[in-house]
Amino acid sequence: MVRVNFTPDDVARTRFGVAPAPLVETALAMVGLRRASAARSLVRTSSWLREARRAFPATARPLLDLLRPFGPWPDFLDSISPDIEEALAEVRATPRADLRADLSYAWGERPGRPRTWVRNLADGDREAVDLVVRALRDLHDAVVAPRWESVRVAFHADVARRIPVLAAGGHEALFGTLHPRLRWRDDGLDRPGTNTVCDLRGDGMVLIPSAFWTGEPLFSVTDGEHRPSTMLYAAAQANGHAPAHDGLMTDPGAPAGGDSLAALIGPTRAAVLRALREPRGTAELAGTVRISPASASEHAKVLRDAYLIETRREGRTVQHSLTALGRTILGQLPAGVRRQPHTGDGFGSL
Repeated sequence: MVRVNFTPDDVARTRFGVAPAPLVETALAMVGLRRASAARSLVRTSSWLREARRAFPATARPLLDLLRPFGPWPDFLDSISPDIEEALAEVRATPRADLRADLSYAWGERPGRPRTWVRNLADGDREAVDLVVRALRDLHDAVVAPRWESVRVAFHADVARRIPVLAAGGHEALFGTLHPRLRWRDDGLDRPGTNTVCDLRGDGMVLIPSAFWTGEPLFSVTDGEHRPSTMLYAAAQANGHAPAHDGLMTDPGAPAGGDSLAALIGPTRAAVLRALREPRGTAELAGTVRISPASASEHAKVLRDAYLIETRREGRTVQHSLTALGRTILGQLPAGVRRQPHTGDGFGSL
């Protein structure tokens, strides 16, 4: 059993991340490919896996040695920076001692010795580090970047869905929605796994929904000095049932079924949200989207309950406009903030 203890300060400082993490999503996309291949289920599973296998670059093959179908995985791949180049710079700057510790831990239960290049990586060899950075960048460009709009929309749509739960029931209710095997008990989170107990030291935890992850939540508990402790969990589609993983697609802006926002919240609701890039009254909104005023009012209520729009009365009419979260989903806010290089445990450790 993995247990993470929370003090009152930890509860108060637990919050959602500001944006998806491209390096983490890249590593998890690789894990998804490994799992599907091991289960020989590519033909029967999500189309993105079949597409990703065809697009898989030969230069990413070194990651086969680092990212098995199941953990533990090296901690130096867990940067939550919202910028891929910044995250890769963190990988490149990983101290030799951390490389050796991470790889020793990741190989703890594997039979045989690691390949020569992996042993060189553990020694901090620059060519080996460059090999990993190139593999990650090329895999990101081939598999993750073409689906980034879907990933971004899934991230923000999931957060929008969780906020009302947090507001109404607090963190205990929120945690109860993230995974059926995640339990809040005696001021802490329990999840099946190796017998591990972690303390957050009053710094709280950042919650990160992932479009590429489908398993139980993953914890990264750190000393809080260089980066926050995090919990990564599988993002769900807007219906709250199917995982966002099932909705990943390339060319998300294509009109022929490639609209990731519409896949998550429905085509009409997506059209309403987009129409509110400019504030509109209900009648104007209905005319813009070509629906009835009653339907426009109903869709506006759903989006308002999800904190994506706000409505204010102006005399005898109402005016709908996007909230900050709604603008973020439509790509109208900066992607995120910068962060320092990391130390400590990682997603693969728990």
